[in-house]
Amino acid sequence: MRFLRERFGLIVLIGVVVALLLYSLQLAQQARDPRYAALPLSYSQHRRGVKGLARLLERNGYIVRSHKRTFRHLPRDADMLVVFPPPLVINVGGDEGGWTEEDAEFLDAWLRRGGRLLLLSGDDRLPESLKEDANRRLPSFQFPVERFLEARATLPLPWAEGISIVKLGDQRVSLSPRSERWVPLLHAGGAIEAALWYYGDGVVFECTDWLWLTNEHLREADNGAFILAVVRKLLPEGGVIYFDDAGQGDLIREREVRGFWGIAPWGVRIAFAHLLVLTALVMYSVGKRFGLPRPAPARAPALGEYVEALASVYERAQATQPALETILEDVRRRLCRRLGLPAGATLLQLIQALPPDAPLRDALTEAHRALQAPRLSAEEAIKILKKLETERP
Repeated sequence: MRFLRERFGLIVLIGVVVALLLYSLQLAQQARDPRYAALPLSYSQHRRGVKGLARLLERNGYIVRSHKRTFRHLPRDADMLVVFPPPLVINVGGDEGGWTEEDAEFLDAWLRRGGRLLLLSGDDRLPESLKEDANRRLPSFQFPVERFLEARATLPLPWAEGISIVKLGDQRVSLSPRSERWVPLLHAGGAIEAALWYYGDGVVFECTDWLWLTNEHLREADNGAFILAVVRKLLPEGGVIYFDDAGQGDLIREREVRGFWGIAPWGVRIAFAHLLVLTALVMYSVGKRFGLPRPAPARAPALGEYVEALASVYERAQATQPALETILEDVRRRLCRRLGLPAGATLLQLIQALPPDAPLRDALTEAHRALQAPRLSAEEAIKILKKLETERP
């Protein structure tokens, strides 16, 4: 059982240290400048960001804004919403991230009233009507791919004249007709890759891939020209376009309780996490909290205790003299070590090595005489050894 306790304590300590280190790394990741995050954020300059798309729309007369709240807080001036697939994040605590059914219902009503939606995701935040067959229509999470397809126009598009090839990532999904009016726009190898969906009074542009709009691929083929043509088709008179940055993790939570940990700078949080790791290691090393307690040093019993313990044993056996000889042998070895004499020095040699006026010499001499006495009582032996206990250095 002791072996199991030792191993279990060590495993728990390693688990705590690893968890704290991972948490500190997570804090360091969050402390990074979001402008360089590898996410399709409207302000991200990373190759996986979509700041290039936002700038393209701004240069062509559109107002581009970042939306950092849930769908039900979409501003009234929003003419179009751009939704990219969210990153794959596993929430151990079951946190939904602030998204509720009310958000899905609001997005559905907003679209039916005439909203415009660039939909490149089929995640769980969307209303059920948009998620219909979403698992085989649109990606639910960000899955970067290495293989790209050359998609071409399915039908002649007067509003996309001069656009021949759009280079899309191969997400291995295909669009199929919706129950409402649905117009295919791009195809590759017989699979529909992009389409317009007339959703009530609104319009949804859905596409199987999102990588083609990132900073890395927007300039390839006719990608930029095609998405600009789609936006002009949906908003011919201009308007305000919101990017769903909240879906990428840049979410402002409602009624969030902010204590010291919420207002502390990232540097303070990282330093505190490192301090926890250091504290755990120090506590383990000194044996105050983790691990087994340090064993106390063995206490040398007093000579009187040793004598009284053995005296009763030898007294019952009527062997007082052997008992005294056994104890004096132990005294001799101790005094030889203390005085620097050879371990094999006899009791007489030990007595001669002591100064003539030393009280210990008289006590050892008396003990030596008692060993020669034919009759020695237990009381006399105890008296002699207690005197040795008192006089020893």
